[in-house]
Amino acid sequence: MNKRWLIITVEWVAVFLLLFLIYRENIFTPGSRTPEQAHRLSESGFHYGPSTIVRKVTVPFDKNQVIFLGTYKEWFSADSVQKRRGGWVAGGGVAGIKIERDKGLSYSWEGSSMSNVDQRTFYKFYGYVSDERILTVELLMTDKETGQPAPMRESITADHMFLFLWEAEYGSSEWQSLRGLDKDGNVIYEQKFG
Repeated sequence: MNKRWLIITVEWVAVFLLLFLIYRENIFTPGSRTPEQAHRLSESGFHYGPSTIVRKVTVPFDKNQVIFLGTYKEWFSADSVQKRRGGWVAGGGVAGIKIERDKGLSYSWEGSSMSNVDQRTFYKFYGYVSDERILTVELLMTDKETGQPAPMRESITADHMFLFLWEAEYGSSEWQSLRGLDKDGNVIYEQKFG
């Protein structure tokens, strides 16, 4: 009888160990076959949209992550989807942000940890420009270690949206301001931070 109980115990321990590994490693995470399909499922799960995709951006430093810039009625969004072992799954940013037309420039941002081990954070700063005079958007930051300015710039195209992506250690840079510039480089809009 003891030999039988030992075999049953070993079998159950093996089953629990296998289930734990499947859960921990996300082996059977159901995902979509394409980033676009994952994006649409993400929006429908959030009861938002369907948005008009104005730009699809593959993250330069993480080819397994795609961002869909989109608009829906008076809202804009930057929905992230990520490729996992089971396919493409929702990331973050699916919720729409109201376009504040009276301000000329609307924005939002999101930061997420790259992993539990690494102290690096992935930042996504995005927005919508409704003032036709604004042709360039600039995010001014300062590197805390060097004290040097670290500006990011993007020209505004027909989709009226901008997107800044970077990864850094949490708290390694300080945001100074977000500015909208006209064709001559004059400041039309400025939002100071901190």
